[in-house]
Amino acid sequence: MPMAVKALGPRQPSMTTIALTLYFQRPVRLLGLIKHLFSALYYVAMCYLYFSITPADKRALQVYQPAAMCAIMGVFAVLHGFGLVRTCFVVRATRSRLWDRGWKALTRCVAPTTLLLVLHFVGVLCQSYQAYRGSEYLVDPIPLFAFAFVVALNCAVTPWFFLSRHKVVQTSVVPLLESVLGFFLTVVFQIYVFLAPSIFYSSSSTHQYDAKFNTRMALVARWVIASSPLDLVTKVAIQLASYSALRKLIDATHMSTRLYPTTSSPRHRHTSSLSSAAVARHFQFQFRQNRTRVLYAMGTSLYGIGLVSVSGVANWLRVDCPAVCAFAFAPWGTQTCQCCYIEINCVLQESTGLDIDSFLRPEQVGSRVFFIDVRRCALPQGIPLATLAPFQNLYGLFVTFSNMTQWRATNDNTVLPDSLTALRIRYSNLTAVPHLLASVPSNLIYLRLEGAPISTIPPTYVKAWATIPSISINEANLTDIPPGLLASTTLGWLELRGNHIRSLPPEWQPPVGFTADLSANALADGPWNAATQPSVVFDLSSNPISTVASTVDLNLVEGRTIVLDDTPFCAASSSLAKSACQAKCARLCPTKLIGDGNCDWSCYNAACQFDGGDCYSYGFE
Repeated sequence: MPMAVKALGPRQPSMTTIALTLYFQRPVRLLGLIKHLFSALYYVAMCYLYFSITPADKRALQVYQPAAMCAIMGVFAVLHGFGLVRTCFVVRATRSRLWDRGWKALTRCVAPTTLLLVLHFVGVLCQSYQAYRGSEYLVDPIPLFAFAFVVALNCAVTPWFFLSRHKVVQTSVVPLLESVLGFFLTVVFQIYVFLAPSIFYSSSSTHQYDAKFNTRMALVARWVIASSPLDLVTKVAIQLASYSALRKLIDATHMSTRLYPTTSSPRHRHTSSLSSAAVARHFQFQFRQNRTRVLYAMGTSLYGIGLVSVSGVANWLRVDCPAVCAFAFAPWGTQTCQCCYIEINCVLQESTGLDIDSFLRPEQVGSRVFFIDVRRCALPQGIPLATLAPFQNLYGLFVTFSNMTQWRATNDNTVLPDSLTALRIRYSNLTAVPHLLASVPSNLIYLRLEGAPISTIPPTYVKAWATIPSISINEANLTDIPPGLLASTTLGWLELRGNHIRSLPPEWQPPVGFTADLSANALADGPWNAATQPSVVFDLSSNPISTVASTVDLNLVEGRTIVLDDTPFCAASSSLAKSACQAKCARLCPTKLIGDGNCDWSCYNAACQFDGGDCYSYGFE
């Protein structure tokens, strides 16, 4: 008779495997808790950012597919939230069946170790691309080098553990390193350079007007937020690799409860008796019969060393920039000055300021200039467009305290760089809107003309400004608002402070979220129909308004959705809360302008604390 063959069950892990698995379980669980918690919070914040981003910010920050990125961030938030709950409350949970099936399907085609090598290689490429992009956008050398250094660590350290003697070490240490390093690159670093400063920015009225701080934040945001298909793919790949490494790590160190040895069993006593030296032996590398892995580890190590070297050279062995350069980029592969923010003060530079061409030579400051801030320079005819032509990445151009009387376009069709997003001309001798602004760059979002006796805005200019979301014409001589300006569907922010406007069209219906500053005008009656629209803010302070329409809810005044500071109405009202009406140091000086980093001439007096010291950096004493 044939002998009956007893069916064998699944192969039981060895005592060494159990010991190594138990060795990794506690630190892995702690890592899982920390990573899931902070990652979930980060992705929720990023999801909200993509969801709430305005069309103006989308243009300014060059955001690519915000709806898709919002959905992706939401998915990652849910995944990490589920992982956090599972890690907190189900310590010995069963392995993820879906994850197991996906991983096993892949390992049927490719060996597990080879698959880990491929995933590591793809991750390194994506991380390297983001490090390279960082050199194009970040201006602080230490965070920039730290990012490249962590990528280099992943290149130079992680692959060597593929040579470990025991499979548990390979399937635990490699995902552990990738998970920790990926957590730093995808969450910790982003929180440090972007999310935390953004929260601080939103809560600090001072920094909201600081051009240098805003420049840094705009650049960091352009790096953190996806701006192209390739950028989106690499960001998602890094985030997915970091999450999958954590899942693989948790699964690798998971052990079913039936495999846990009891405290009285010989198996437990043997497992517990494994010394640290015995465990350490399994971390030793085996170089024989692993030539492919050795070559890969050597190649990635050399690549990591090269990555750190390139970043170090770009950051600290670069040609010094001129004194007018406040801070500079450190792009890889170049050692010339690549200035980011140029601040030219002709008085402090002891220059006549009739022109500033000598300060803007591309061979000295590079061609990547992002922001030009010109102060106290005569510039009677503005800045020649040929001087600005080399700077096709120019984001902001500020001209403050000049003798500019006109700024004309040239006959050779040279125009302002199309990348220009913010243009500000303050305290000049302009008597009319510069001819140059009859045609504006397609990316222009913020336009400010201030402190010039401009009395009219021709209809052709208003038509050209139809795509600009934020327009400010303050301390001019306007007596009315061009109807075409209020008809713009793009406009969301309008400042006309310090003019002579007496009325607004009663039929005007501002869009939701509209903000208007009409303070210090000649409005005897407020635009109550417009000011009571949902989610709008109107500053009507320092106007001769003595009464408020009966249709106006006074809660809007107390909540400062309608601001009536320094008006006869506030002076005569006794029923409003004290916070509803606040004192102003000067008619043309809102409190928010004091200490904001910009020199506001209307606030430069003793009553307004000399603008909180903002004018000192301009050379005023």
